[in-house]
Amino acid sequence: MLSARDNLISLASDLHKDARGFRPRFDWDTMSLADLEDLVDCFGHELEQVIAAEREWLVEADRMWREDVALGIVAPTPDVELEQWEVWEARAESAGFAA
Repeated sequence: MLSARDNLISLASDLHKDARGFRPRFDWDTMSLADLEDLVDCFGHELEQVIAAEREWLVEADRMWREDVALGIVAPTPDVELEQWEVWEARAESAGFAA
């Protein structure tokens, strides 16, 4: 069973990897429990921001894909159903009329 200190180090390392894509290279032995808790909080908030940014990116990517389908640039998948306004909006934007 891991100690509280080892659990904090493991959690900080995992959060850092999830947020930044690689494991940190810290001198864990020089950090106090308070330092480790602060680090975990910091990396936890950073990971929340990364997750929120990824969600926003996915929404924007879906919007752009639907616009390309509406313009006929990309073939739709069988499950996509565009509203008529999406087609007209995409055509208007491609003609230079910004929404």
